[in-house]
Amino acid sequence: MNETELMLTSILGCRRVDLYADWKPLDEFQRLHLDRMKSERQNGRPLQYVMGWTEFMGLKLCVDERVLIPRFETELLVESVLKTAEKISRQPLEILDIGSGSGNIAIALAVFLEKCQVTSVDISEEALDLARENAKISQVSHEINFIRSDIFNAFKTPNETNKFDIIVSNPPYISSQRIPHLPIEVQFEPVLALDGGVRGLFFYEQIFAQAQLFLKPDGYLFLEIGDDQRKDLEDLLKKYSCFDIIEFKKDLNERDRILILCQTRF
Repeated sequence: MNETELMLTSILGCRRVDLYADWKPLDEFQRLHLDRMKSERQNGRPLQYVMGWTEFMGLKLCVDERVLIPRFETELLVESVLKTAEKISRQPLEILDIGSGSGNIAIALAVFLEKCQVTSVDISEEALDLARENAKISQVSHEINFIRSDIFNAFKTPNETNKFDIIVSNPPYISSQRIPHLPIEVQFEPVLALDGGVRGLFFYEQIFAQAQLFLKPDGYLFLEIGDDQRKDLEDLLKKYSCFDIIEFKKDLNERDRILILCQTRF
């Protein structure tokens, strides 16, 4: 669908085919709504924010300026987790999602995994509010525990009740100096969800340093990465012998996008 069709189906709550098979003129309120949406798009506001929703792995999610807009690359991240989860015999699987955002990762895992308990953390209470709303829409609120936390801080001392089979994250990984030069649409998204520090590696360093404490033996760590970060991450991982690199998975553009690690037994 083109953008106008998407706007119209959003306003009318109909399918694309209905725009042509059963078209009815817009009333005054609907015309004003469409004009407002088009004006916001002309000013660079992302279409997903204009409509108030997006799709992620076939699930409808509410989105606005509180959260990053889920990308297709992150679907690859979730698909990688789902594929590995099939091989883990422990059930229910305990999964930690770092960086809830819209709740897209946590919700998709809760929907597509039969037996799992997901803990999802974010430093932004506003993001968590929206994630909880989305979990209700997908009817998986009982399977996800949303917690306000700066990475692992809410867990404090590791123990048997806060160790996970899988840790997954799409952390901020854009270098700080690139933020002001991003496309205008991206400028509408929360900087907190984009800025990965001077080299874009800040959150990877934090996760590598602490994940080993919160993973069960033979647990897995899944990370979305920037398409130019493989070498830097390989160098960074030399400090952490507790992790084995399973794979750098490529996206549809043949760029390294997903890093999969396994923790070796202590």
